[in-house]
Amino acid sequence: MRTFFTRFRIAATVAAGGLFVAWVVGQIVRDSSWLTGLCFYVPSAILVVILVAGAVVSAFGRRKLTMFFAVVCALPPLAVVAWIENHADRAPAGAIGELRVVHWNTGGRPGRPGIVEYLVAERADLYVLTDVPSAAHLGVFRDQLGSGYQSASFANLAVVGRGEILANGWLIERDGFEVQAVTWVPSGRPIHLFVIDLPSDIRLARDPLLREVNALIVRDQPDLVVGDFNAPRRSRALTDLPAGYSHAYHTAGGGWGSTWPVPIPVFALDHCLHGPRIGPVQYRLGGLRGDSDHRYQAFDFSLVHQ
Repeated sequence: MRTFFTRFRIAATVAAGGLFVAWVVGQIVRDSSWLTGLCFYVPSAILVVILVAGAVVSAFGRRKLTMFFAVVCALPPLAVVAWIENHADRAPAGAIGELRVVHWNTGGRPGRPGIVEYLVAERADLYVLTDVPSAAHLGVFRDQLGSGYQSASFANLAVVGRGEILANGWLIERDGFEVQAVTWVPSGRPIHLFVIDLPSDIRLARDPLLREVNALIVRDQPDLVVGDFNAPRRSRALTDLPAGYSHAYHTAGGGWGSTWPVPIPVFALDHCLHGPRIGPVQYRLGGLRGDSDHRYQAFDFSLVHQ
């Protein structure tokens, strides 16, 4: 029995060490290739938990050297979680902007319990929804918002907003990779946005897809780019955005910034990017107890007069 536990301890130590090495490679190279992308997707928060647990077990077993190495290895991912992946020292501003956009991968009907009460309570000016099964279900949700809202749906994506909504057509639609151009006119001044849904298949490299999105941003200059990117916020292409574009989380957010999977989100996969016409006011996440495996994004902003 002792031999079994010894072998198990050694195997667990080697596995944790290998995971740490993969994480380091991912943090340095990120998703520049499919293989390094897999390393980049090792969740920093989960790695911290594994290493801290290993240190505790080693302490009880009086293996001081193993405990020391586990603690030392836990420090870099802990720092990344607190100050690089998340702004642990900063909370959302709490202010209210001129307009509010809410995005949620609802994972089904937006009018169902566990989803609709969150959405209605936000009283957003524009809702961007992912994984909506049909236009009929979208109508049910729109009716619960009251008068003054228009909607448009395209494949499994949809928008519902105050004022005029114009779906301008697909920019990309292939193999689960969807980018729809939308013009939203809430109060006389049009706002141009991209509604995004990238494939979740782990076998696909994310970087080339994100580069395509960046090229479209450069070409069309949308005001907002919103959706489920299925790629971490620190992906290479998402940290190399076109000039004038920023993440709403960085400019107006704070605290824990991960959106998937609920109830313990460790990946920031849902994003809201804004251009120079948008003045960010507040960005926050909600729906931690909602009936979806994603949290929703709420972004308050004002239009900059140009």
